[in-house]
Amino acid sequence: MLKTKKGSISDRLTANLTSRKSSIWLLIKGYFFLTILCLIILALPFSRTTNISFIDLIFLATSIVSTTGLSPIDFGESLSFFGQFSSLFFIQLGGIGYMALSSFLILKNSPKMPQLSARLLRLEFHLPKKYPLISFVYSVFIFTILIELIGAIILYIGFRDLGIDKPLWAAIFHSISAFCTAGFSLFNDSLSSFENSPIIINTILVLSILGSVGFIVLLDFWLRITRKRKKITLTSKIILISTIAYISIGTIMLFVSDGILVTEEHHGLKNAFFHLVSAHTTVGFNAYPIEQFKLGGVLVLIMIMIIGASPAGTGGGIKTTSVTAIIGLMYSILKQRKHVTFFGKEIPAQKIFVAISSTVFYTGILLIGVWIIVQIDGERFTFEALIFEAASALSTVGLSTGITHDLSNANKIIIACLMFIGRLGVMTFGFALISQSPVMRKKPKIEDLAI
Repeated sequence: MLKTKKGSISDRLTANLTSRKSSIWLLIKGYFFLTILCLIILALPFSRTTNISFIDLIFLATSIVSTTGLSPIDFGESLSFFGQFSSLFFIQLGGIGYMALSSFLILKNSPKMPQLSARLLRLEFHLPKKYPLISFVYSVFIFTILIELIGAIILYIGFRDLGIDKPLWAAIFHSISAFCTAGFSLFNDSLSSFENSPIIINTILVLSILGSVGFIVLLDFWLRITRKRKKITLTSKIILISTIAYISIGTIMLFVSDGILVTEEHHGLKNAFFHLVSAHTTVGFNAYPIEQFKLGGVLVLIMIMIIGASPAGTGGGIKTTSVTAIIGLMYSILKQRKHVTFFGKEIPAQKIFVAISSTVFYTGILLIGVWIIVQIDGERFTFEALIFEAASALSTVGLSTGITHDLSNANKIIIACLMFIGRLGVMTFGFALISQSPVMRKKPKIEDLAI
């Protein structure tokens, strides 16, 4: 057996796999602890203005930490200012990632980042192996503060001019909720009352898109603007192009799929664009009742929710890069090419395997979740409403056809589980479930398979 100073190669590989799995479980335990802490705070009498059942509190706490936005209660009316403020704290923590916060605090007192923190950070944000972690951590906080502050100022002007009660608090809350793609609103109709207010709607759109594209893109552009880097990375190029493509194609599909939007012409197109962005960025705000969309429109929203946002951002879903990588693979197969390339650069086979695996695993979890939900509440709600709710939960979107409050307690727990898995990422959850296999010392024999 081949030896090294630190032991055999197989022993080192096994140690690396064990270390990775330990890191994954630490990440899961961290988010579980945050959810329990949020639940305890929401359960305090002075956090609420009305009685909320324990199941609804579990559902709400999970939705807040996972930055989903689904709520079985009237969020603005049922929580006191303390409850709203506490929820916003957990939304912020869930949006930027608790490991980003802990890493930032560590770096304030130490020039180096511990290996465990580095591993957890890469897992939480799905970062490439060689990506500069220290620059990334600082960029997360700098961009978060600047973007949310600017967003809050603009929203304050909009809310103040419309005569909204407590405009400053409403501006701060919705700015953070939008950038963290949480979708929680202090208004009982989400943003429907502001459908004709461009300053509010457009600000929410920009905040959600910036949160969705992720900190990799934001950092890349900053380094390019300051001339510390000659060009943006391949990851940023793919994220930007795929985001523009999915939003553009999805908006047209949503617009033509819904008879009401078509009759509204320009106004209908704006509504289609807003809700497509809301589903794609997984922010979950709505300015138009989702239950009024035709079946074709609902299907488009489900597809775009499943695709989701981009890696290293605040959104959920399969991720734009994974879907784009699979499209690139299919194109290469049809062209009978041996490699998958974008902009003249080859994508590593390992990344293609991860993209396929995450898509298959996401689909499997969604189908299992929908099957359980249909078994419980299939006679009470339509199938499209239930699958919409499940996809919204697993992709941490927060859009709903209006059935969240009326779901049975059992289904609220199932939806809460889907939201928790969605925040972790389906592959992270999968790695935690699958037991470690022994490292193979010999290459297995190859045998053909009918496909």
